[in-house]
Amino acid sequence: QDVSPENFQKVLNVNLSGIFHGCKAVLPYMTHQRYGRIVNIASIAGKEGNAGMLAYSTSKAAVIGLTKTIGKEYATHSNIVCNALCPAVVRTEMVKNMPEEQVTYMTDKIPMKRCGTIDEIAAMVAFMVSPETSFTTGFCFDATGGRSVY
Repeated sequence: QDVSPENFQKVLNVNLSGIFHGCKAVLPYMTHQRYGRIVNIASIAGKEGNAGMLAYSTSKAAVIGLTKTIGKEYATHSNIVCNALCPAVVRTEMVKNMPEEQVTYMTDKIPMKRCGTIDEIAAMVAFMVSPETSFTTGFCFDATGGRSVY
């Protein structure tokens, strides 16, 4: 699909630069207090690429790379971890307002044949910031209903 350079840059500014600046803002405080949990929201599109979504897929792949790098760079700092969540389509207000055919197109790629829920994503984020994941950094957690297998 033909993507204008302006649109491509706009998507990168929101999806990648926003996360970069957020991480840059909190990491000095986390370093000072020797504790922190960063959860960056990426997407299955960043791992697999989605046809017709060049800018979005590219930006989310870059979020995954940023997350892995920060995770490694801060691994020796006591108790600071940085991970990403890569969901498939989630039943948000935006998705509720999409034509049903478009939603079906997306859920047909998911073995569970449904959208994730906001509560499922929130539960995953709560787990990601819990003490149980203190040995996990630079990792991409999936919430894809079985779509992603790596």
